[in-house]
Amino acid sequence: MGCNLKDLASPESIELSDLAGQRVAVDTFLVAYQFITSLRARGEGKDGLYMRNAAGKPTSHLFGFLERASTMIAAEIDPVFVFDGRPHELKDHTLSERKERRVAAEEKYAIALEAEDWKAVDKLGAQIVSYTPEMVAETKRLFDLMGVAWIEAPMEAEGAASVWCRQGLVSGVASQDWDVLLYGSPVMIRNLTSHGTKKFGRTVSAERIVLDDLLAEHEITRDQLVDLGIMVGTDFHPGIRGIGPKTGLKLIKEYGSIEAICEAKEKPLPERLEEIRSIFHEHPVGEHTLPASRMADEKGLRAYLIDEMDFSERRVERALEKLKSAGRCRTQGQSTLFDF
Repeated sequence: MGCNLKDLASPESIELSDLAGQRVAVDTFLVAYQFITSLRARGEGKDGLYMRNAAGKPTSHLFGFLERASTMIAAEIDPVFVFDGRPHELKDHTLSERKERRVAAEEKYAIALEAEDWKAVDKLGAQIVSYTPEMVAETKRLFDLMGVAWIEAPMEAEGAASVWCRQGLVSGVASQDWDVLLYGSPVMIRNLTSHGTKKFGRTVSAERIVLDDLLAEHEITRDQLVDLGIMVGTDFHPGIRGIGPKTGLKLIKEYGSIEAICEAKEKPLPERLEEIRSIFHEHPVGEHTLPASRMADEKGLRAYLIDEMDFSERRVERALEKLKSAGRCRTQGQSTLFDF
């Protein structure tokens, strides 16, 4: 999941109200994986996989997006969900490793399930669930019915979102992926879609990281931050062995660049270094403009979620009330600014 810069950041805890009136780009795939790994059939006799409806269709992703998107809208945040596009071929190695880990987990899961080792089933279930193309299509359909904006990036969702943030089209990028800072987003927002939930007995709070503050705190440039990230390891390069965030920071401040560090420490330069740098500095965004948010289709939402996906009426009604509180869902005959 990109480069880990957690040890270098000084995040500021924020409330959803601090983002009221702002448009925020959300890294959809990472959020989806939060939902499908946490909202699962768990406990003795359970298979540890997705929550499913009576027809056996996974619903974890829809439960999560319905609840969190409506919560953001009720807090007067205007989310635009960004989907990953085609990955750069430099990411092939990372994707191949992920696939190998998944296959290994699936083998262990099958053994645990047969042995009725429910604790292992629960642990391994989180490692083998995936956000399938069908689930992606279902998510987009949900967003359309909710009037929530979404867009597919040409390549990495967090990369395109970061460019839009630099352009002033969004106020921040909501993601757990620290690569957002390497892509140059002025503002990164962590835990936005899990704000207020419980994790290990503690309440999760959204956090804001300001890129300029991080650079000033450590007295480095963004170019040096990108080089630091490449040394630590990103989706496009495994990094330089033995160099973590703190060691990398010390080296980049002393020598200034990867080239100088590798020369001084007699280490080989990362292959295709300039190409990797260009991914972070010149990430494509495509020719499409960011779509506008719209009014929710109450009738369509009810038909899709209650009739087709077997959601409880109470769950759907709760989300609709949030949308109505923000003026994003009208009763018949009402008009709002979204109509003009």
